[in-house]
Amino acid sequence: MFKEENLKKFFASAFQNHQNKKFNIAEKLYKKVLKDNPEHFESIYLLGSLSVQTNNFILAKNYYEKAIKIKPNDPDAFYNLGVVVAELGEDQKAINYYENAISIRPNHANTHNNLGVIFLKIGEYKKAMSCYEKAIKIDPNHADAHNNLGVIFKQSGNLLKAKSCYEKALTLDNSKDRFNSNYGELLLSLNQHIKGLEYIKKGSGFINFTKENFEII
Repeated sequence: MFKEENLKKFFASAFQNHQNKKFNIAEKLYKKVLKDNPEHFESIYLLGSLSVQTNNFILAKNYYEKAIKIKPNDPDAFYNLGVVVAELGEDQKAINYYENAISIRPNHANTHNNLGVIFLKIGEYKKAMSCYEKAIKIDPNHADAHNNLGVIFKQSGNLLKAKSCYEKALTLDNSKDRFNSNYGELLLSLNQHIKGLEYIKKGSGFINFTKENFEII
């Protein structure tokens, strides 16, 4: 058994290597900590994060589930578990985990936004809209929530409200492809073809465009 001081050194070294993207070394050191202290929450939690970073979502799910058993009131563990199971296509579990995270920490805009994404995916449009609106109330500068709310308005046929939401999202962050593509497609629906195609080109890069002619490739 390590002395507490040595355990802290192993963990600190693991975390440093993790930050430096030396994932194999970090994983070995986290596991060395866990061999001595199987319920070391931080090591288990960060192994979950490391697994996400290396696209091993099933393993990440296992680690976050262990983390929750150790700290059942940790909102970040529930949030991250929601992200992971959503990636694995387990929508109902994602809803449950996000709702657990919200019950512990109600004022986290990303959780409300992500929950809205799942509700939209399964066709629960009113619930999705409510989630996006809550995210924006918590963080008025949450670009993704404004964009996602625009998606809802566009699907419901309220193009002017959708336009306002997309414009707000782009004001906050004009670097995201889907923001530009969504706005461009909406402008096409509003018969603003030249401007719309310019935004689609910014978003997808799949349009060759001049004012005389255009080609979608």
